[in-house]
Amino acid sequence: MIEETGRVLSVEDGFAEVETIRTSSCTACRARHGCGHHAIAQVSSANRMRMKAIDPLSVKVGQDVVIGIPEDSLLQASIWMYMVPLLGLVVGAVLPSLWGGSSGIAVVFSVLGFLIGLFFARKKSIQESHNLDYYPKIVKIASLDHEKGHHRIPLVVTP
Repeated sequence: MIEETGRVLSVEDGFAEVETIRTSSCTACRARHGCGHHAIAQVSSANRMRMKAIDPLSVKVGQDVVIGIPEDSLLQASIWMYMVPLLGLVVGAVLPSLWGGSSGIAVVFSVLGFLIGLFFARKKSIQESHNLDYYPKIVKIASLDHEKGHHRIPLVVTP
């Protein structure tokens, strides 16, 4: 499960609106200097993200929570959003070469294939918009100890 910490902004009907601060693992990555994602993360000012999360714990506004989404759900969504349009583009580019079409026709078909792939990805997105498997879920409340006034004292063991 992929987890992220956020703060509850509002609560309604078994769901909570959670705001997370996008963190990037780019600083620990060796390939960060040649990576486009790192460059975009450095200049992007929109590092806050709001999302609707399933609330099985009855959280309250202002609490810090840990939200999670299963890796397989993220993988399935990524395949639909990235691979289907890309596959349409490739099929559209290859199709004219089967009958000896020109490169201009291949470009037009590749664009059409990409757009058809985007259409199917969008259709799947709308179809699955109410599927709770694709929603993040609140896994635990992170700020529970601070609200009750408890402070954890580290256990020190001496030989």
